[in-house]
Amino acid sequence: MGSMTADTVRRLPKAELHLHLDSGFEVEDAVRLAEENGVPLLKEPPDAMFDWEDLQEFLTFLDWVLCLPRNAEQVASLSYSVARRQGRSGVSYTDLMVSPIHWKNFDGPLEEFIAAVASGLTDAERDGHPPVYLSVSISRKHSRAEAHAVLDTMLAMQHPRVVALSIDGNEALVGRTGDRFAPVFKRARAAGLGIRAHAGESSGPEGVWDAIDLLKTQRVDHGVRSVEDPELVEELVERGIFLNVCPWSNVLLGLYPSREVHPIRTLVDAGARVTLNTDGSGFYRITLEDEYVTASEVYGWSTDVVRRLARTSVEASFCPDPLRAELLASIDAFDFDS
Repeated sequence: MGSMTADTVRRLPKAELHLHLDSGFEVEDAVRLAEENGVPLLKEPPDAMFDWEDLQEFLTFLDWVLCLPRNAEQVASLSYSVARRQGRSGVSYTDLMVSPIHWKNFDGPLEEFIAAVASGLTDAERDGHPPVYLSVSISRKHSRAEAHAVLDTMLAMQHPRVVALSIDGNEALVGRTGDRFAPVFKRARAAGLGIRAHAGESSGPEGVWDAIDLLKTQRVDHGVRSVEDPELVEELVERGIFLNVCPWSNVLLGLYPSREVHPIRTLVDAGARVTLNTDGSGFYRITLEDEYVTASEVYGWSTDVVRRLARTSVEASFCPDPLRAELLASIDAFDFDS
C-alpha cells in the first residue's frame, strides 16, 4: 500500500464540491481589502481574526469580512485567489458556492456580483489554474419571493460558469424551510440547473429528509447528522445521494469534539456516497490534501477507500461530462506508489 502523504494526494485527481467563496479566502486577502477600503481590523495580529470560540463568533467575523469587498474588481480578485489556491492543492475541478446575501457592501445589482465572481474564475482558468464553476446560494432567511428573484437573475444571465442553485443558512435558528423553497428548486431543476442543499449540520436528520424529499436534491452539503437516523442512512445509500462532508469544519465549529468521533467513518462504512471537502479552506486554514491525509490516518483508510472518495467527488460534481470522463479514467489509473 502506498504511503498517504500530502504530495500523493496533491497528485491524485479529485474534485472539491463543498467550498464557499464566502469563507474561502485567506488572511492576506482580508488584510489587503481592509487596507484598500480603510476598514480597521477586528483583531491584531491579523491571524487572530481567524480564531473563533464557536459558530456565533465565526458568524460575527463572517459579517465583518464579507462587508470588505466593495466592487467587481475586489470580488473578482477573491475568486481568482480561491481558484489559484485550489491549484496548489491539486484539485482538478471545484464547485464553488457563493451566498450573495452576505456581501452587503457590494455596490451593484446581483447580476453584476455574479458576473464579477465568474470573471475571476474565468481569468484564473485562462491563466492555467483548474476549472471552478459556481453555485449561487439562496439563504434560509429569504422569503419565497426573494428566492425566486435570485433564480430569475440566474436564469436571465444564462452564464456558462453558473451551474447550480444552492441553499444555506442556520437551520437551528430559522427552522424547517423545505416547503417554502420547494417551488424555487423545482423551477431550477426544470431549467437544467444543478441542485444542492445544506442540511444535517445545524439541523438534525429532519433537515436532510426535507432536502431530499422536498427540494429533491441529489447532493447534501454536510449531511453528517443523518447518522442519528439509521432509516435515513439506509435511504441515502439506496437513492445514491451524495454527502459533501467537511470533517475539520465540523470539529472546528464545535459540532463534534474530535475527528475520531466524527461520523464520516460510519457513513462511509454504511455505503453512503461521501466526498471530502474543506468548507472554507481559507478561513479554516486547512487544505484538501490535509483532509485526505488526516482522514486516512485517523480512520485507517486504505488507498482503495481514498481512490473511491476521489472518484465519488468527480461523479457528484457539476463538471462538464468530457472532463468527468477524463478525471475518472485518471483516478482509476493513479498509482499511489509512484
